[in-house]
Amino acid sequence: TRTRIYRPPGGARNLPVLLYLHGGGYFMGSPEMFGPIIADYIATRPCVVVSPDYRKSLEAPYPAAIDDCYDALKWIKANAATLGVRDDQIMVGGHSAGGGLTAALTVRARDRGEVKIAFQMPIYPMIDDRQDTESARDNNAPLWGSKHNALGWDLYIGDLKRRGAPIPTDAAPARETNYAGLPPTLTFVGDLEPFRDETIAYVDNLKRAGVPVMFELFKGAFHGFDTVGRDT
Repeated sequence: TRTRIYRPPGGARNLPVLLYLHGGGYFMGSPEMFGPIIADYIATRPCVVVSPDYRKSLEAPYPAAIDDCYDALKWIKANAATLGVRDDQIMVGGHSAGGGLTAALTVRARDRGEVKIAFQMPIYPMIDDRQDTESARDNNAPLWGSKHNALGWDLYIGDLKRRGAPIPTDAAPARETNYAGLPPTLTFVGDLEPFRDETIAYVDNLKRAGVPVMFELFKGAFHGFDTVGRDT
C-alpha cells in the first residue's frame, strides 16, 4: 500500500506518531487530500504522521481497507526506531470514513493484542451501516447526506449483506458491544449531519466503559464543516 510519511522540520526524534486514515466514504480519497489537516496536526504538536492510501471499496470492499490500515499500524510498531518515533505513543485518527477505520482499528488492535494504541481521534466517524438513527434518515445536509451514506456502505459491505453474512465490528464499529480497553478518545460532530447520533452513541458507550473521552457537538454544522470552512 502506498504510504505517505509527514515529518516536522528539524529532524527531531523520539516523537509521537499519528497513523492518519483519510476520509472519502470508504470508496474515494487519498492522503494528499487531507494534507492541510495533517500540517495542522504537526504544527500543533510535533509528531510524525503516517498516512496509508488504503484500498478503496470500488477496488476491493471490506476487509481490504481495514487490513491495509492494520498492516500500517504493525509497520509503525516494527519500524519505530527508523521512523524516529516512540512505539508507546502510537495514535490513530481520521475524518469520516477515516474515523470509521480509526474506530475499527482500535477494536481490532485491542482484540489481537499485537499493538497498543495510546489515543484515538475518530472525527465524525462513519461507523453504523444500519442507518436507522434519526440523524441518518432522510438527511439532505450539504456534502454528505443519507443517499451518499447508503452508497458508501453498499460499496463497502453490501455484498456481505446480500449474502446474509454477519457484519463484523471492524467493518461497522457501532455494532461493537464491548468498549472496555479502548484508548482515550477525542471526537466531535456537527448537529446537522447524518453521523450525529451514531457518534453520540459511540461516545456514550465509551464513557460507560470507563474510557476517557473529550467530545463536542457543533451546532449548525454539516459534515466536513471544519475542512470546508477552515476559519470556522
